[in-house]
Amino acid sequence: MPISLKNVPLFQGLTESELDSIKDCLHEKSFAKGESLLAEGQACGRIFIVRLGRVKLYRNSGSGREQILEILGPGDTCACNPGTREWHCASSAEAETPCTVWFLSIDNYIRMLQTHNQLAHTLNKLFAERLRCFSSLIEEISLKDTQKRLVKFILDMTVEKKEEKVLFLPLTQEEIAQRIGTTRETVARHLSGLKQLKLIDLKPYQIIIRDKEGLKRLL
Repeated sequence: MPISLKNVPLFQGLTESELDSIKDCLHEKSFAKGESLLAEGQACGRIFIVRLGRVKLYRNSGSGREQILEILGPGDTCACNPGTREWHCASSAEAETPCTVWFLSIDNYIRMLQTHNQLAHTLNKLFAERLRCFSSLIEEISLKDTQKRLVKFILDMTVEKKEEKVLFLPLTQEEIAQRIGTTRETVARHLSGLKQLKLIDLKPYQIIIRDKEGLKRLL
């Protein structure tokens, strides 16, 4: 179900009249899976907010390997611009699933940051959280072996479901590999190894954790 404007984290704390003024500035557009929303290095002419579906933010290395930085879902924004026209996109964005987004022009974005203190405060919190996530990603890729990176990914993404601990997999093994900086074959091999150790079970689009403490000991 598409998210409503009042439930977008970036706009939390704004009044109904402020939300109405923002709504008038938004342009809604839908994308098919695999379509590009923006490209790394291009001038920042607009930001987007995901209304429905998922969008991945990624960068390509010099060797051509893709590194997924974030998966954005409903309510998330690509915004990394602190409020200037002299800004270039730090990553590329692509529709991970069929999706619908709201676009906001850079002129309206800057004007809103200048006139809504609450919006600027919330954006600073989003920047801080994004920096924390990127710092963690850098640490994982540079300091941990691939098995540890995969185990940490599984533990971080797991949700409780009754008596089971379940990781629902909206990502393919290829996309998990891109997220943790390895290859699909390596992800498949380590998942199979964890299953043989009876630490996890594998089901279609799910990983069932059988021994959470055992996984933690691998870290």
